[in-house]
Amino acid sequence: MSKKTTISLESITVRGKYNIPQTDFNAIEKTIIDTFAPRGWLATRIGESLELMDIGLPPLIAVEKSKKDLQDIWQKQIKGVRYGVPLYISVIIVEHLNGGVLLEVECRPAMWYKIATLGEEKFSENNVQEALLECRVFARQFMSVLEGKEVEAIAVYPIIPRTEIKSRLLNLGLKEVVNHLDDAEKHIFQNNFVEALTSSRTAFEKMVDWQMNKRGLEQTNNYRNNLDRLRARGYLDPDTTQLLQSYYHCLSTIGVHERGVPPGFYEAQMGYGITLTVLDYFANKLP
Repeated sequence: MSKKTTISLESITVRGKYNIPQTDFNAIEKTIIDTFAPRGWLATRIGESLELMDIGLPPLIAVEKSKKDLQDIWQKQIKGVRYGVPLYISVIIVEHLNGGVLLEVECRPAMWYKIATLGEEKFSENNVQEALLECRVFARQFMSVLEGKEVEAIAVYPIIPRTEIKSRLLNLGLKEVVNHLDDAEKHIFQNNFVEALTSSRTAFEKMVDWQMNKRGLEQTNNYRNNLDRLRARGYLDPDTTQLLQSYYHCLSTIGVHERGVPPGFYEAQMGYGITLTVLDYFANKLP
């Protein structure tokens, strides 16, 4: 029997880049929808990006359903779908070129959603490879509809090794920190970007709390001062302390206090990614 392992969402997301001989995104959108909507794919456009999800319903029926009905249908559908079946694909314009555009394509298999929405955790290596293969094939077929020329091969992008970081944190007894990281990741999937940043900030706070308690330092009235106290005792150098304070201020401003421009997917993803890096730093340098 194949050994089962825990995987991250990033490790089963494939992406690639294509040159498309079309400059008008409206025309690109029409081509995609005309091809995939009849197959039950529901499209959502945000600026010069398009997301499609296979909800298993004809498009005219789908648009008449409430959001809750669609979520219920979606939950029931993915339970019985094979791990490797592609259920999500998106394209976004990365750059406008002479006579065309550079598009990034992203594809996710059913396994991605079984992790994010159903809480499944362990999968065999065969299941993982099957999911990656099917998504790569589907993404290439999808881009062929647009007569795209591959610039960057469809593959799993280099990512922060989330599973390794999570394991280190769990080994230190920081399950609560990991739970907040998981919440941030789920909020990104659900397009709750403010909540995602808030969860990332909370994970950071819990790590600082742990560092303070471990070293017998009394908590101050805010986390900027807590970081200063760690610096004063020699656990952090001045430049790193300033960097961490700026990062925490950023998370607080756009996440918790919702000041400035509302965060979107990339801001939430960036906040999550930086949080992982910071927590890994603490776990390795100050275990």
